[in-house]
Amino acid sequence: MYALLSQMDGMIKDPRVLGFEPTFKRIERQVNQPRNDSFPPHNIVYSKDKESFKVEMALAGYAEDDFSITLQDQVLTIETYEELEQPDETYVHQGIARRKFRKQFTLGEYLVVEGAAFVNGMLTITINKELPEEKKPKTIKINSKKSKKKSLLTE
Repeated sequence: MYALLSQMDGMIKDPRVLGFEPTFKRIERQVNQPRNDSFPPHNIVYSKDKESFKVEMALAGYAEDDFSITLQDQVLTIETYEELEQPDETYVHQGIARRKFRKQFTLGEYLVVEGAAFVNGMLTITINKELPEEKKPKTIKINSKKSKKKSLLTE
């Protein structure tokens, strides 16, 4: 992966490749991010017909006030505010984790976070792809002026 980053550095300096610096920086940030993906468990669901994503995150034992969702520079972050208080009880077995976490997802171009819902311990974040009008395919009308050229034979 680091070989890819070094090639990207070379491409940034290439005068034939313009305007890709933000994309390369986002990729570099993602590659250098620690890979602690196991907690909390999550699904990413893609709907091909709607061109949308849903991030589903299992947050059993958390309340809506325990975490925040932010979007900055196309990075979606879900994290707890602070260290969560542990109950005074002694557990014989604790299968439901309740600890501090920070989960980040780098969003691609034209992806927009539409909203989030937290129902029965399941957080669902909806992300849609929204192409700007200038990026949508369009048909170009051909203006053909059928000019009647005068020929020496028709005069």
